[in-house]
Amino acid sequence: MINKNTISLAAAAIIIAVSIAPAFAQTTTRPLGRRVASSTLIQARMTQITNRADQEITQRVNALNTLIARIGDMKNVSSGEKSALQTTLQNEISELTSLQQKIASDTSTTTMRDDLQSITQSYRIYALVVPQGQIFATADRALTLATSMTTLGTDLQSRISQAQSAGQSVASLQSTLSDLTAKVSDAQTNAQAAITEVSGLTPDQGNTTQLQANTSALKDARAKIKTANQDLIAARQDAGTIVKGLRSLEKNSSSATSSATP
Repeated sequence: MINKNTISLAAAAIIIAVSIAPAFAQTTTRPLGRRVASSTLIQARMTQITNRADQEITQRVNALNTLIARIGDMKNVSSGEKSALQTTLQNEISELTSLQQKIASDTSTTTMRDDLQSITQSYRIYALVVPQGQIFATADRALTLATSMTTLGTDLQSRISQAQSAGQSVASLQSTLSDLTAKVSDAQTNAQAAITEVSGLTPDQGNTTQLQANTSALKDARAKIKTANQDLIAARQDAGTIVKGLRSLEKNSSSATSSATP
């Protein structure tokens, strides 16, 4: 015989279980949903950081490869200086490639963000390495022009000497040629000094003192290149003045010869 009290207790247990079930389902389902949503957001963020890093690193590697090729074509920079800078650039490429691989394998958004920031804060590709290569290139161009001006100066000296032998007054032209020679020499000195000043610079890796030293050296080297270019402009103007003067002497000599001929 079934006891009524037993039936009442069983019924009460069923009622309690039914009432608790929805609440229990809510407490277990909601946290799981939030975990899934959070995991999706984290993964999306990690993908975004990886894509950003790939873009930043690829741009820098391309710029470095362009500089390596440009440096290889330089004519007036010593092989030792070219080799040193090319080695620096190649090392930067290797380190950036390794960093790219590390970011792709990072498992924490915090670590990924730190690695992403290091692309600009530690490697200084656009703040140091690219400007360094550009200074090499512009200095090489200045040295090439200076060599051409030296050759021109030699030719002009020969023509001035011929005019002097013919009895022409060439004191003014000789003085202008001396100025040309001095300007070309100064241009060569400044261009080479600019190369020497930046050839040993390395990325600061977050060191403020080295960052300031690098910035100062780049600024001073650019000033030297500017002076070299101004010297070459002045030398070219001197050459023009000499050529014009020689033509005038030749014209006067021809006129005098024609007048003397019966």
